[in-house]
Amino acid sequence: MNRNLFCKALFLWVLIGLRANIAWAQVHATWSLQENKFTSPERHSATLTLTNRGTTALDAGWKLYFNTIFIAIRSQSLDPKLNLKHLQGDFFVWEGETPAIQPKESFSFSYQSRGAFLKNSYPPEGLILNHTDGKIEEISQVQKEVISEAMLARMVEGTTFPVTSSKQRFSENSALYPLPDKEIPPYLPSPNAWKYTGPTLELSPSSIQLDAPKEFEKTRDYLEKTLRKGYNPKDGELGDPLRIRFEQLKSLPKEGYTLQIESTQVLIQAATSIGALYGANSFLAMLNPTFWKGGASSLTLPQVSIEDEPAFGYRGLFLDVARNFQSKDQVLKLLDLMSFYKLNVFHFNLANDEGWRIEIPGLPELTQFGGRRGFSVDESEFLWPYYASGANSDASPSGTGFYSVADFQEILRYAKERNIEVIPELGVPAHSRAAIMAMEKRFQTFKDAGNLKEALAYRLADPADQSIYLSAQNFKDNTVCVCQESTYNFYEKLVIEIGKMYTSVGLETKNWHSGGDEVPKGVWTASPICADFLAKNPQLKVGDLIDYFRERTAGILQKHGWKMGGWEEIGQTHTATTVSPNPKFANLDWKLYAWNAVAGWGGEDMAYKLANAGYPVVICSSANFYFDLAYSWDPDERGHSWSGVVDLYQSWKAVPGKLYLSHDQTIDGKPWDWSDAAQRFTKLTEEGRQNIIGVSGQVWTETIKGGKMLEYYLFPKMLGYVERAWNGDPDWSNQATEEEMKVGRTKEWNQFVNLVSQRELPRLEHIFGGVEFRLPKPGVLVLNEQVMVNSGFPGMLIRYTDSGQEPTATSPIYREPIYVRPGYTPRFKLFMQSGKSGMSSGID
Repeated sequence: MNRNLFCKALFLWVLIGLRANIAWAQVHATWSLQENKFTSPERHSATLTLTNRGTTALDAGWKLYFNTIFIAIRSQSLDPKLNLKHLQGDFFVWEGETPAIQPKESFSFSYQSRGAFLKNSYPPEGLILNHTDGKIEEISQVQKEVISEAMLARMVEGTTFPVTSSKQRFSENSALYPLPDKEIPPYLPSPNAWKYTGPTLELSPSSIQLDAPKEFEKTRDYLEKTLRKGYNPKDGELGDPLRIRFEQLKSLPKEGYTLQIESTQVLIQAATSIGALYGANSFLAMLNPTFWKGGASSLTLPQVSIEDEPAFGYRGLFLDVARNFQSKDQVLKLLDLMSFYKLNVFHFNLANDEGWRIEIPGLPELTQFGGRRGFSVDESEFLWPYYASGANSDASPSGTGFYSVADFQEILRYAKERNIEVIPELGVPAHSRAAIMAMEKRFQTFKDAGNLKEALAYRLADPADQSIYLSAQNFKDNTVCVCQESTYNFYEKLVIEIGKMYTSVGLETKNWHSGGDEVPKGVWTASPICADFLAKNPQLKVGDLIDYFRERTAGILQKHGWKMGGWEEIGQTHTATTVSPNPKFANLDWKLYAWNAVAGWGGEDMAYKLANAGYPVVICSSANFYFDLAYSWDPDERGHSWSGVVDLYQSWKAVPGKLYLSHDQTIDGKPWDWSDAAQRFTKLTEEGRQNIIGVSGQVWTETIKGGKMLEYYLFPKMLGYVERAWNGDPDWSNQATEEEMKVGRTKEWNQFVNLVSQRELPRLEHIFGGVEFRLPKPGVLVLNEQVMVNSGFPGMLIRYTDSGQEPTATSPIYREPIYVRPGYTPRFKLFMQSGKSGMSSGID
């Protein structure tokens, strides 16, 4: 793309309001894209302009710090007098011969980076101006040039990049149509077997009577409390009492249940309290959405018979709170949603390079240093403000924060009541920079106090290590020294203290996630401590240190009653050209989380290889179950794209037992051939099939700030995963031919999106205080001088304007094709009945 394209295009400018800390010069910034090249070698260039809108000069010698994970670390300054320097992670600085900027004057500087520019959320953010005298100014006004879908489509011409457009969405939606209520499952995840036995009744019972055996008393109390909160009949005519009876039926599966509703009689059968809870939540899922607002004067009850049980025993959700923090209340809300949708494992990533989020008694530096982010020149008092978390460490809700022991105990109790196991992840040996730096802070404190023994007790770094490496997230010093005992003392301290938190709330120490992923190449190669260790242990070489570390940490976990788990790497061995299962640990019952499944990279069947080798495996497919990936390639949709994009359809269409059916195109936009993939894929042995113990959805938070944004990333795309977690392989995947499979997939997908749009989305507006969720852009097609519009959620309201302005809740409803006329610039947008809406689209 050249500059002329931008000059001719309509620019949209977004005003980003950051917290301002103005020193004496009020500086504004603009960012504009100069070149965007998608052919080899891919690159882009952009210009940043600072404008002094104050009344005094900005003195020469200033530095500009900023965040972005979407430019290369060796990006080039196009001004020879300036240097664009990568510091750590996503943190950069512009420095060099920076000039004075007089009032009302501007200064522009440009850079060029490897890789094309994809999304409007990718420009530099978190701009912090460091004045010559050391004063700090967060630039509060930033204008960013925005590219449209049409502009992106022109940029990628001649490539296979999978562009989006209104026309493309129309084509994707064309097979969808509204279904009558009786053809839609009663709730999500869809029960194994369901049958409507009569018309839906709207009742106003005079009372609700619950009866349960002793084993199900807690579930009965939970259901009674929930019904009292949501049902508030008006005075007047009330019907017969609603009777809900729980019955223990030990022949049912552990997590299975049956549910029958006949008139005002409800029967829930289960073998265990777990099944009883799922039966109760299934009953609640069939109530009208207004029930969740509180004060519903009637209850809508389908007459139905249901038999249900899960396909997988492990149905997990992973949440990273290290990269950007989430509050305890948001975590509790997420646990409520998990329980409601029958997920039973909460994989809680509590530490990473960018933050340490849990109190460890005896090691306060972990949270006092590692749990805080803000601006400083030398990162001496807290971590730098990664992911634009802000200069002020005391006013950074995404950068600063941790859970106290009491907070974590509350989370554990809350999860236990909802049949959710919490698996802590404190990843090692890589992804450990927050801990390494915190322990360096501790080292210095005790050293200065003259207590060298205590200073060294938990040290994680080799201070003389000259190893040169770069982590996947662009950190240069994020891996612990595995050759010193203090590292293992530290790890055992964590294991002991976390274990105490579990036992204090009546939970056994069970499953621990050790991380273990993305150990950078080159670590420990120039560490004097490791050189000395290897000299004393000649049977080991540098390449053996990672397995040595895994054995040592697994032993610590076993000693304290924990089972070892980790990302797929802890069960792999690497050569120069191949990655394969490591037989050394295959019989130790280490649980592996198989994640790296980028379509077209060749590792899509690693989960099967590991399972066949004897490892218990949780399928975490990055191509289907990574919810921090953007919903689409639309430049307006924020999020990652390194493993493609994931929306409701992409998560729903995953086939855990036949992963080669989970894709339609590669990461590069090329067609994915099911037949060829089936031949290439490792076949699951019978033992391997038994070793696939479940699935997990993941949400990493580099691009996510706050609870509302977290919910937007999760909903509704997570609901497709929920369906797969409970029901396993979809019916369509068992058809005999590819044609039959695709016909079946289309039919089942239509039923599923009707379930989501008619039942789940209206409830999500109210349940647990309301959940933020995304509505897609409508599809728009011009054919025979008529504008036709459709929706990814069939039957949902589409409103429009003729003027190019954004539709509102009072705009006309689209009901039939509209004739095109000269100058016609309509905008279309999906709306819920409540008035909630999505993003708009127009004519391509």
